[in-house]
Amino acid sequence: MDKKSGSLPAWEIVAIGDTALAYRSMGTGAPAVVLEMGLGASGSLYDEVAQAIAVDTRVVWYDRAGLGRSRAAPKPRTVADLALDLHRLLDALEVPRPVILVGHSLGGLTVRWYRQQYPNDVAALVLVDASHEDQRDRLLANLPPATPGEPGHLSARRRALTAQWEDPGANDEGIDNLTNTRLMHAVRPLGDLPLYVISRGKPPATVPEGMAAIVACDEAQWRRMQEDLVRLSRRAHHVIAEASGHMVQRDQPSVIVETVGHAVHESRLAGAAG
Repeated sequence: MDKKSGSLPAWEIVAIGDTALAYRSMGTGAPAVVLEMGLGASGSLYDEVAQAIAVDTRVVWYDRAGLGRSRAAPKPRTVADLALDLHRLLDALEVPRPVILVGHSLGGLTVRWYRQQYPNDVAALVLVDASHEDQRDRLLANLPPATPGEPGHLSARRRALTAQWEDPGANDEGIDNLTNTRLMHAVRPLGDLPLYVISRGKPPATVPEGMAAIVACDEAQWRRMQEDLVRLSRRAHHVIAEASGHMVQRDQPSVIVETVGHAVHESRLAGAAG
């Protein structure tokens, strides 16, 4: 990326609800772009992306409660809690709506839930290798039946999709993944809302010994789940980050910047026509 709007602003703190969130805001213009992170990720992961987006419009990104510089909040937490925090943050910063919400991984569920609760707040969604509400069940189905003495890497994968998935205490944010799944099953399709789905193009760089076939099945299932997300809107665009794994912000940030740029342009054209 060769476009930058200057040095990054300092992190600031704002009290919202029962916590206080650290955020950065940069650039001017509408619609504003709001960046939502994946599980356990600091907002600083978006610094490079945000700096480029700020050339064209305002961008806001932040640390969720309990991460980075933000104060912790009561646990366990669900996408409903995360979306409410985000809504309060945008209110506190007086960010004009509608905005474009960008959600990576878990953040994809959060921005979809946000749009369900506050439909007039959202001009478009950008999902970045986003999670799917059925991913646990679909990935678990790729594993063979459990057997006594199965290889350790297989047992570890099974635990990650069962006990660890079901225990909010097993992740840094106290996210209740089972409740998230139930909540997301109640989320309606997006109708004509502009939707951009960015999906990774590369499989994991390292594969545990004996897991190649399962990882290949997981990747095929992930692609099908990404296609499910594309079908959520009649105005969807599917972008493959060919050189990127799951962390698109790190591997191919220009893909996010260019896609968000298209979403901003489309929103401005729609506003002018309206």
